[in-house]
Amino acid sequence: MKATGFLLFSILWLMLVGLSFYYQVEDDKKYGQKIAYKQAEMFFQHIVLMRQWNADHGGVYVPVTEQNQPNPYLNATTRDVTTREGQTLTLIDPALMTRQLAKMEESRSHIRFHIASLTPMDPENKADAWEEKALQAFTQGWKSYEGLTDIGNQRYFRYMGALVLEPTCLKCHNEPDYKVGDVVGGISVSIPSASIDDFLSVRLAWLKQSHLLIAAIGLMALLIAYWAQERLNKRLTKARSHLQLAYLDSLTLLPNRRYYDAFVRREWKRATRHHYPLSMIMIDIDFFKAYNDNLGHVEGDQCLRQVARTLRRYFRRSGDLIARYGGEEFCVVAACDSLQIMQLAEILRMAVESMKLPHPESKISQYVTISLGVATLIPRENIEFGDLLLHADRALYDAKHSGRNRVEKYRG
Repeated sequence: MKATGFLLFSILWLMLVGLSFYYQVEDDKKYGQKIAYKQAEMFFQHIVLMRQWNADHGGVYVPVTEQNQPNPYLNATTRDVTTREGQTLTLIDPALMTRQLAKMEESRSHIRFHIASLTPMDPENKADAWEEKALQAFTQGWKSYEGLTDIGNQRYFRYMGALVLEPTCLKCHNEPDYKVGDVVGGISVSIPSASIDDFLSVRLAWLKQSHLLIAAIGLMALLIAYWAQERLNKRLTKARSHLQLAYLDSLTLLPNRRYYDAFVRREWKRATRHHYPLSMIMIDIDFFKAYNDNLGHVEGDQCLRQVARTLRRYFRRSGDLIARYGGEEFCVVAACDSLQIMQLAEILRMAVESMKLPHPESKISQYVTISLGVATLIPRENIEFGDLLLHADRALYDAKHSGRNRVEKYRG
């Protein structure tokens, strides 16, 4: 893993953790809203249950006090009664009970609930704008309505359920237009969003800590993987370097005799299997001993490097090889026919001569030159690679004894 790869994976990991954090926060917000609306619905059902109990018992009589005044909107002949002791009692019907409970609950928990109608007899039951939308939805068959709105300067999760006229309700609501099953209004329950926000803030803090920990663990794992990969790469590079040194000639940096032996065995088997020609060029630097004797071994080594560098430029195919065979000799192995190998040999000869590397002791030129012997065979089961090497070496012998600085083809 390179540094750029480590950086890319780190960014991707942080993005994944960030997306996970974002979606979990959003999911928790939705979950918090569900809790708020469910709590409001439970409040509504509880209020309806208490109203049902009140209606089933025909209302509850309580002494008339400053807090318990007779309900002027209650159409009942028995709204007010007097006991034998002369105490006046007034009837607390479900509607009045609901309003009284609402005031008590708001003062205690800041949860608000309100009985409302589109055509209220009591002004206190007048619906606000949000409740009007809910009541209109009830006329279209909805049973409940919910939403997040402001009351004053505070946000509330609001739920409203429909109030359906029950048989016991006809004791008080005895108007001719009323019948059992009619929707006569609704009760809205408003939960302060601050109560849910407190829950979400605790959850959010936990999510932050857990995701930061996950991000840190992931980055640490990536860092360890990067460090381990770097160590492994260094070891592989070192091993590869040692392997290359084992198969490279240290002076010319061309493949050495060991690599040459392994290469030709592999190529010979492949050519034998597929029946294509294999060619060889044996190359010898002309009068190299005289070059060394006259200019010294340091210059001789430099000459070998320059010749090797020039020859190497013409070999790019994976199936071709230029190797140092030994001393001032080089060997070329190529999968091509006799015409192509002769053309390549001539190109190599001209390339070395064009270097114009001075050779004071040469008997044929003022510059360093090479002699080349070429041979081609189509491998068969009864032919060995040594035969191709022997033919190329014989052709090189002919080139050297025919004046040097030339290419000779085996003519056996």
